[in-house]
Amino acid sequence: MSEPIAFEKLLVHRGILDESRLERAKGEAARNGMSLLAVIPQLGYATQESVYEALAEFCEMPFVMLSRRGIEKEIAQKTPARFATHYGFVPVEERGTALVVAISDPLSPQLLDDIRMVLKRRIEPVVTTPAEITRAIKELYGVGADTMEKMLIEAEGEGAVLTLEGSSVESDLGDDTIDASIIKFVNEIILEAIQSDTTDIHIEPFEDSLRVRYRIDGILHQAPTPPSIRGFHAAIVSRVKIMANLNIAEKRLPQDGKILANFGENRYDLRVSILPTPHGETVNIRILSRSSMALSMDQLGFLPEDMEQFNRFISRPHGIILVTGPTGSGKTTTLYAALAKLNQVDRKILTIEDPIEYQLSGISQMQVQPRIGFDFSVGLRSMLRHDPDIMLVGEIRDYETAEMAIRSSLTGHLVLSTLHTNDSAGAVTRLIDMGIEPFLIASTLIASVAQRLVRKNCSYCSEAFEPDRELLKAEFDLSDKDLEGARFMRGKGCEQCRYTGYKGRLAIYEMLPFTEAIKDMTLQRVNAGIIKKEAMKRGMRTLRDAGWRRVYSGDTTAEEVLRLTADTDPIHQGDA
Repeated sequence: MSEPIAFEKLLVHRGILDESRLERAKGEAARNGMSLLAVIPQLGYATQESVYEALAEFCEMPFVMLSRRGIEKEIAQKTPARFATHYGFVPVEERGTALVVAISDPLSPQLLDDIRMVLKRRIEPVVTTPAEITRAIKELYGVGADTMEKMLIEAEGEGAVLTLEGSSVESDLGDDTIDASIIKFVNEIILEAIQSDTTDIHIEPFEDSLRVRYRIDGILHQAPTPPSIRGFHAAIVSRVKIMANLNIAEKRLPQDGKILANFGENRYDLRVSILPTPHGETVNIRILSRSSMALSMDQLGFLPEDMEQFNRFISRPHGIILVTGPTGSGKTTTLYAALAKLNQVDRKILTIEDPIEYQLSGISQMQVQPRIGFDFSVGLRSMLRHDPDIMLVGEIRDYETAEMAIRSSLTGHLVLSTLHTNDSAGAVTRLIDMGIEPFLIASTLIASVAQRLVRKNCSYCSEAFEPDRELLKAEFDLSDKDLEGARFMRGKGCEQCRYTGYKGRLAIYEMLPFTEAIKDMTLQRVNAGIIKKEAMKRGMRTLRDAGWRRVYSGDTTAEEVLRLTADTDPIHQGDA
């Protein structure tokens, strides 16, 4: 009992806790059957780093933060992942004949003896936090590395065979223990993705490797995975197919499916798409969080004046509102927020989508089924017989859908939809290219709203800096006065943001209202670039202007805005 008491005194002596907080933490630990080390950071009394730094001092061991120093992967490869994960240690470096290992439980008398025994070499321990151990093991060995090693051992012990024929790898996985490990491994990949706020998981086979990548905040990051994963590619794909209710025997045709998942209190829709390639089937899993889709208008990131203008658009009794932008720019989320605001008991709202990304209470939603001939245009015709006030069309892809949407708006309905164009003015050109007459566009379109999602500066590591002001003035068409009072910030990179400097995203908008002047230009089939410049003269804020507002307030960086608006800037494009 003397050791814990002495450590508690050290916490008070170092000013990490006072006596009253220490007693509350001890009581909480006793009630929940947890250690004092875990409870103190949970209660917010101190950081995990400061608590474990004190623990290292108490045990007379060095303290290290693994994220602040490099670890040679060659050293890690000499230590099996199953040992590192089971005993909770990370090999750090070699000092002569000794191996330096980081641990988070130096008070365990048996731990270091066990590590010495399994590694059969001299050990020099250092102390770090449990979070650092978990992060470092994933980085060094890959997601689910211990599960993968167990599968290899079980495969060898049970006689299962991995064979390479041509460019495809097949695995005979008849053993139940291996099947259970595959299930665990796939679950670990999905769980890691959800915890990282990933929007897409890509599982891509190549001739001699299998690559797993996560798309986080719009950027792809390669997930560390053990090299042995390639041998289990067929089993991993089969497991994903089973989860998505797909045909595991069909490996020649593309397949699409859906998985429903719960993590904590959040529910997720996982959209699975599988494509055949020469080296096996490649898998994409789109992760849709039902909580993130259920945003209100206030949560979208509208600037106050943009919010006022958008509310005017959606309050019109009839006409078409288009939200434009590339895939993954948040168009559907914006439209769902608009529908949530419009969803009143005196309004009938119908939607037709591909797929239905979020179930909206009080709104009738349909999903297209192209295999049986139920597409957007067919659905729109049927929707008109149900006396709707407001209709949402997931996407206008072709002439038939565009024609039906326009016909619906002409008969007194408010139609919301999306269109794939670079900017707001491009919607006019796109509709004309589909075959829609300019006079129909001019008489029905209320507004075209372009949007992008820009990465936000990481709130954990963001700091003030001084940018190249001349470059800013050139790229954003600014004067010295425009730069006055700007709060330039950028993230220096930390563990929370994966050392990118960004964490999370916010939307920027470009709103083109169809005024009489814009309608006249549409009737004359004027170039989209000229329409955009005319709208700018009349006060329209472009995507780049909206982005600059976010740079000015320190929410993001100029580099991020320029990256996402490079194809929308009329200043550098001319009239083309």
